[in-house]
Amino acid sequence: MKLPGRASLPRLVALLLLGAGGLLAVWVGWLSPVRDWRAATGWDEIPASQRPTATELWRDPAAGPPPELRWLGHSGFVLRWHGETILIDPNVSRRCTVSKRLMETPADLAALGPVSAVLISHAHYDHLDMPTLEAARRLDAVVLPAGSEGYFSDPRWRATRLVPLAVGQRWRLGELEIIAVHADHNGNRFHPLKSRRLAVGYVIASPEAVLYYAGDTGFGDHLERIGKQYRPRAAILPIGAYTPRFPLAYYHLNPEEAADAARVLGVETVVPCHFGTYVLSLDRPSWALPRFARAAHDRQVRWLMPPLWQVEEREPMRAGLGSPGGRG
Repeated sequence: MKLPGRASLPRLVALLLLGAGGLLAVWVGWLSPVRDWRAATGWDEIPASQRPTATELWRDPAAGPPPELRWLGHSGFVLRWHGETILIDPNVSRRCTVSKRLMETPADLAALGPVSAVLISHAHYDHLDMPTLEAARRLDAVVLPAGSEGYFSDPRWRATRLVPLAVGQRWRLGELEIIAVHADHNGNRFHPLKSRRLAVGYVIASPEAVLYYAGDTGFGDHLERIGKQYRPRAAILPIGAYTPRFPLAYYHLNPEEAADAARVLGVETVVPCHFGTYVLSLDRPSWALPRFARAAHDRQVRWLMPPLWQVEEREPMRAGLGSPGGRG
């Protein structure tokens, strides 16, 4: 084999870089069209027998009315419960760092009106998205892991109350209590692995029932502790960005682990999140949901998909309709 001469080396390097750039562009979605939620999430790949039939987060009348839940894509939710409107890790931006949003964008968050609180689980760009928060009409409070307040030093946030919580600390919002709980993850905004910043999940407790939002987390003993201490009826669990397993097993559940976590927690219903929207690892955004559906079916785990947030919320929202395209 003839080795390239000196004159051809720069051209070879340029071709290799161009090829690598092209592969990266395809992988992170720069050249991909935005698709509706069914195509982007892999919903169409789920057999009918494995699709969820649940329409409420729980069925026990003694637990009170379930929260009204809408999905924003990725790990973002609109939660309405006991008269409060809460945003959870909202990100509706067209890009997340280098990744293009591959799933349709929900309706303008300004249409929500005043937001009682935003819960931020950690400062990674896919969970703490400043343009999304700025687009909301009014944010009364931002609850975030202790030590992350510095990200809100801009004067525009002076009218917003910051509520930093360490693990175990609580904050009351009307009839609800927000409790920060442990997550096997990290909270540094810039470094993907090692971090001194805190990452948390949240327990959201009403007088009658508890909803657990895990944020990003690996599988660990903390799930059993949360289940025993708070006894949540439903859990929002991450299922995507799991490949390669080393090192991501320390930071993210894979779809099968999320189904196992539901059983460890002892919850009645799971809402999956952290999939279908941005490319954050070597697995595609559409891979996680079909795998989770199969695992949930095999383990007899009840789950639902909340509808996407739309500006049609004149009637009270329901927790879920089995598919995000439905109307509340």
